[in-house]
Amino acid sequence: MTATEKYLVIDYRRDRISEIELWDNGIIFIKIDDGAEIGLEDSKRQLDFLKEKYDGINKFKVLVIPGRYSTLSKEAREFSTKPETNEMTLANAVVVQSLAHRIVLNFIISLTRQQNMKMRIFDDKNKAIDWLLSFEKNK
Repeated sequence: MTATEKYLVIDYRRDRISEIELWDNGIIFIKIDDGAEIGLEDSKRQLDFLKEKYDGINKFKVLVIPGRYSTLSKEAREFSTKPETNEMTLANAVVVQSLAHRIVLNFIISLTRQQNMKMRIFDDKNKAIDWLLSFEKNK
């Protein structure tokens, strides 16, 4: 399956600052609202969604698109780099729209490099999806 092929949304949740979808290709898609300030509680709610959907075997491929002018609090940033928050994630692709997002994400990538999760920044959503789909389910 390539990024241009259709996918089916299996589950959907709207929270305070984002929309979260589980797609039939195993990707969790998180779209952050424009201007959102992502706090610790927001990050915990997103993790709870993953925990509800996790089967204990097949790790998720996560696609994140931060909204324009969205920010990540220090507490949320620290929480997202903890190994226990990434145990269910095989790969994380983030489509950036600003230099500020790129700088923060490069910092997060450097902190999560020792974990089993792969993380990469993209400028294009379809390339990010293709990269995520290149991972086998149980790699």
